[in-house]
Amino acid sequence: MMIMSARDSTFFTLNEVATTIWQAADGATTLDRIVEHKICEIFDVDLTQARADAEEFVTELSRHGILLVSEHPITDAQSPEGPSA
Repeated sequence: MMIMSARDSTFFTLNEVATTIWQAADGATTLDRIVEHKICEIFDVDLTQARADAEEFVTELSRHGILLVSEHPITDAQSPEGPSA
């Protein structure tokens, strides 16, 4: 999968693990949960290393404005699109 930053036109080519994180990043599921219940189960990797790699990936996307990182789930009222119809 490839994604591009609208902010600076940087392209990212995602491997299978990064694609899984990207697809699971729904604004409600924590990164820890994505790593534990998706990455570790699908790819049979060490939890500690998977967390570190996932945090690095998410931080990089956040720097380019591609992914919003928050300590709290994003609700419909907080989303850029507003409440769902």
